[in-house]
Amino acid sequence: IAENVQLGAGLSIAMRDLEIRGAGDILGTRQHGHIASVGFHLYTRLLAEAVKRTRDERGLPLDKNELASKAHRPLVLVDLPLHTTIPGSYVTDLDMRLKLYRRVADAQTIEEISAITEEFEDRFGPLPPPVQNLMLQTKVKLLAIRAGINSVSHENRQIVLRYPEGVAPPSVSNTQLRVRVGKSALWVEMATPSTEHIHKLLDLLQTL
Repeated sequence: IAENVQLGAGLSIAMRDLEIRGAGDILGTRQHGHIASVGFHLYTRLLAEAVKRTRDERGLPLDKNELASKAHRPLVLVDLPLHTTIPGSYVTDLDMRLKLYRRVADAQTIEEISAITEEFEDRFGPLPPPVQNLMLQTKVKLLAIRAGINSVSHENRQIVLRYPEGVAPPSVSNTQLRVRVGKSALWVEMATPSTEHIHKLLDLLQTL
């Protein structure tokens, strides 16, 4: 604290605190408190909206390339039993890992995720399974947004693609997965999602 006395030093102090005590499980499978209730992606979106609202109230300038656009992006909740993280053994610098998480979360197209994946491989080496899962889950989210889906979850050995209230799911054909069409959702048989299964799910979402 004594070293960080300049304007805007709060971030440096917070990052150092994270280095000393650890980041907990905010980005892991064992999430706690309010983050556990809403999920990391919704949590970050709500945080962005709160920051935007506070800036508006105080008349502070807002970077239109960041919070203004992201706060109004369509919301899709993705809850899949995948271990998604950037391990410290893969990217050792904590500050860099947090920046990379933000870049992945901020991506708006599949092409952006593909470019980020290539950059990861070029800078840090081949992607370990948790990072591969992070990229796959982000692609699921982006394609679900494009397909007009509200949520993607794993329930009772099935992947459930839920549509907004009053929107009937489309009929599905020519897919490698067994899909049942319900009143407001598509039910995809998938007992234990694997990388191969998620790739097939991506193909289905691309079709939708």
